[in-house]
Amino acid sequence: MGIADLSKTHARILGTLLFVLEQKVEHIEQIIKQPEENASYVIEQDINESEIHQLMNNCKELKKKIGIVAEKFGIKKRRIHQYHYINAIQSQMWEHISDAFSDKLNGYGEQLKTDAKQVDPFVQELSEIINQLKL
Repeated sequence: MGIADLSKTHARILGTLLFVLEQKVEHIEQIIKQPEENASYVIEQDINESEIHQLMNNCKELKKKIGIVAEKFGIKKRRIHQYHYINAIQSQMWEHISDAFSDKLNGYGEQLKTDAKQVDPFVQELSEIINQLKL
């Protein structure tokens, strides 16, 4: 164990927090390094070079601190298999897409439900491709 002892439950909660924080830091770093124009959004480059440098330093510092906290409390690195990681992301995508079908839009009014039926074939196509991400 690390320098400070935690209960198994608290260590698991802290480990999950550190994992999520590190994922978010990596996402920020990716946006700074490679802003992309995607089909549904574009990330506008509106940060100057000195701000980018500062953000990258802050990300680096946060990742370093995450490592220090993990070591102090004996939080072991998660071993994440690509297979499981990709399947978890695919499952999250499926949750979002399944709520977009018109039969799920109860309580929003008939006009929205009628309009949504036009979208159903496209949502179906998206869901089929998302299903193919499952390994």
